[in-house]
Amino acid sequence: MEPIAPILALLAQGPSHGYDLRGRVERGLQPFWRIDFGQLYRVLHRALHEGLIAAAGRRRSDRGPARTLYRLTPRGRAAVDAWLAEPAQDDDELMVKLTLAAQGAGRPARVAAANRRRFAARLDEARDAYRCAVESGDRGRIIAGDALRRRCEAIEATLGLAQAEAVVRGTAMPRSGDTARPRRARRSMGGGDGPRALRIAGSDDPLLGWLAREAGCDAQFVGSYGGLWALQRCEVDAASLHLLDADTNEYNAPFLRQLLPESDWVLVNLAWRENGMIVARGNPRRVAAADDLLRDDLRFVNRQREAGTRVLLMRALRAAQIDPSSIAGWDNAVATHDAVARAIVLGHADVGPGLRAVAASWDLDFVPLVQERYDIALSRDVLESAHCRRLLGVLRGRSLRREAGRYAGYDLRDCGRIVGAARPELIRA
Repeated sequence: MEPIAPILALLAQGPSHGYDLRGRVERGLQPFWRIDFGQLYRVLHRALHEGLIAAAGRRRSDRGPARTLYRLTPRGRAAVDAWLAEPAQDDDELMVKLTLAAQGAGRPARVAAANRRRFAARLDEARDAYRCAVESGDRGRIIAGDALRRRCEAIEATLGLAQAEAVVRGTAMPRSGDTARPRRARRSMGGGDGPRALRIAGSDDPLLGWLAREAGCDAQFVGSYGGLWALQRCEVDAASLHLLDADTNEYNAPFLRQLLPESDWVLVNLAWRENGMIVARGNPRRVAAADDLLRDDLRFVNRQREAGTRVLLMRALRAAQIDPSSIAGWDNAVATHDAVARAIVLGHADVGPGLRAVAASWDLDFVPLVQERYDIALSRDVLESAHCRRLLGVLRGRSLRREAGRYAGYDLRDCGRIVGAARPELIRA
């Protein structure tokens, strides 16, 4: 990355002197980019010579001599616009461009649009490389491939957030998992504090992860119960869940009636999906049903207590008259489906609860237990808000159906429909 470009982009936010520019690089652009004073003043000298900046007087300082202020010329402004419009050459340059655009040098959504295709191709390549690593059985390649895949997925999430205009000028990018000041954030949905990302918490799901990235939402995977509790405490705008009530044989709605008795809530379906047990490729231990988990030769990894997938497995075990606590490793819990799959790939476990979609993405095998309904719960106010419009557009669009085709075990027959509500008349036929 040519150092002149980010310096010009900093000056696009207003006149500044060299000492201030260096401080802004240290505060806002590290660790993605650094510059020392010697290099900085060489860049400023070159920009002056090329007519990209001009001296704008001097500013007196209590801590030293007066410093020359520099301002961007129209030619320099054009150079900034051209640089932001070009695809980034690497991850660090992309982060620098997005950060500077968010600070006022341009529009983050335009930067994201210029880079989306290239980085989407990189994500596809990283996923393919990871699958090859799994097939090789080389643990070193598996760890490195998984790290690269996750890095590319993080970049894809950042691009989705920026393209959805979730990042606005003069504000920092929202961090995934940031639930600070939840009540003030909820009021900002109405426009009081400016736009922000819609917050979803709840059950882990790869299709929901893609939906959140594409729609510019902040998704936190804390389990179905964790999402419900966060929704009850007004810490998030929506909860993802897949909980079946044994008494009514109804998904999700009974739990909302109990935890949110005074809320005007709705349930919007994302998908029906296959849930069960993830096992090694070829199922070498010949796991066939939940009661196999009592076998001494199986190493088991579980999900956390708040996870609906753990509850589902408990239901299957009790139907087989098995006390879940009698299973060796029942308290050996991890937070996501991917973590279960990773433990099996690395040879740390033989079986664990999870989705067919996740098993297939890790090139593992799957023992089905149930097809379950996976919904997003939110209030009617949030559903009808401008912030939710983008989410619903992606949820009901063709791109989500194409993405779902990349995974195994999804049925989109109710996708985008209201399948439950505090007021039954809102449920769409």
